[in-house]
Amino acid sequence: MRDRLSVFYILEDAALNPKTADNVYLIFEGRSWTYKQTYGMALKYGTLLKQNHGIKAKEIVAMEFGNSEKFMFMWFGLWAIGARPAFINYNLTGKALEHCVKVSTTRLLIVDPQFADSITDELKADLPGVEFVIFSPEIEAKADCIEPVRSPDADRSEDKAQNMALLIYTSGTTGLPKPAIVSWIKCIVSSAFPNRWLSLKHPDILYTVSLVAKPSSYVS
Repeated sequence: MRDRLSVFYILEDAALNPKTADNVYLIFEGRSWTYKQTYGMALKYGTLLKQNHGIKAKEIVAMEFGNSEKFMFMWFGLWAIGARPAFINYNLTGKALEHCVKVSTTRLLIVDPQFADSITDELKADLPGVEFVIFSPEIEAKADCIEPVRSPDADRSEDKAQNMALLIYTSGTTGLPKPAIVSWIKCIVSSAFPNRWLSLKHPDILYTVSLVAKPSSYVS
């Protein structure tokens, strides 16, 4: 009823609440980021995508990232501007990678530098309508320095809980990977369930592990 289905608002509420803003949200490889810091980086990444690539609300943007804080910043940066991430399995190459990008309907694929070798000239030729961006240290530095702009709530407006929040893919063991829509209600329920089931509270740390399509991260 409040038109706040986007999980972005949960991060924003925690980041703007003085009681939780400085609580650690993410820990990765010995570094940590608070809710406030993560929120600020999400706004910067979203601003970069809007200003440099013209990404608009409801657009799908494909991401080929490994485990890192940048995965989370980009993920929530897309949600911040009302766009929808498509998580491309980072071990894919050739026709399988081409298929995943094509069926996502994206016009932009952002790639973690460690997987840059998978972006071949042949792949680019087979996907003429797609822009390929290697998220190099230079681009990362631009994101760090950009003035963050919070997109209006209208960009994140959703009329149904079943609307797409993000896109993931099957493992492809029976053929090419198949896209699967993850709705807002699935994101909300699946993120709330472990908290209630395990009776988590600050400053507990939840270690999450995944294999290919999703990030490994430590969240408190």
